[in-house]
Amino acid sequence: MRINPFLLAPTLAALSACTPAPPEAGTAAPAAAAPSPTPATAVSDTLNDPGSGADCSGKNLRISRDNTTLVINGECGEVTITASGGSLNFDKAQAIVLEGSHYTVLNTDVDTVRVVGSDNTLNLTNARRIEVSGNNNMILSRETAQIQFSGNTNTLNTDAQPQVDDRGSGNRVI
Repeated sequence: MRINPFLLAPTLAALSACTPAPPEAGTAAPAAAAPSPTPATAVSDTLNDPGSGADCSGKNLRISRDNTTLVINGECGEVTITASGGSLNFDKAQAIVLEGSHYTVLNTDVDTVRVVGSDNTLNLTNARRIEVSGNNNMILSRETAQIQFSGNTNTLNTDAQPQVDDRGSGNRVI
């Protein structure tokens, strides 16, 4: 098959219009386009065992080191504590999950609290919904809308009149 050169002329003219002309003598060459930025390394949405004084900045928080005393600043997402024998003080969280034992939590505002471990103390100002499946836990909360016990010998001390669902034994709301 033979190509007709007259048909190629418009295509070649269009392509040459896209090619930049060389700079004239005495003028600077146009600056090269800036390279596209390198994608940032993904930031973890969880702080794992931070030091005392760290800032949650809306991230989730995971504490797994035993026998530590921590004060965490800022608002947290979900706070998960698998450690035992320590304490955590922080202001606000969406949720607290306490799986360890012999642990103390101080918090002013949380939506949901789930206590799986035993022999813990939680001093909460506002905790809307609390679920306790562990045993021998003490929970202090001024404002609580609901409490569900499935563990045994747990106590909720509150100023509110929460809705109570008790499936364990020896639990009390005072």
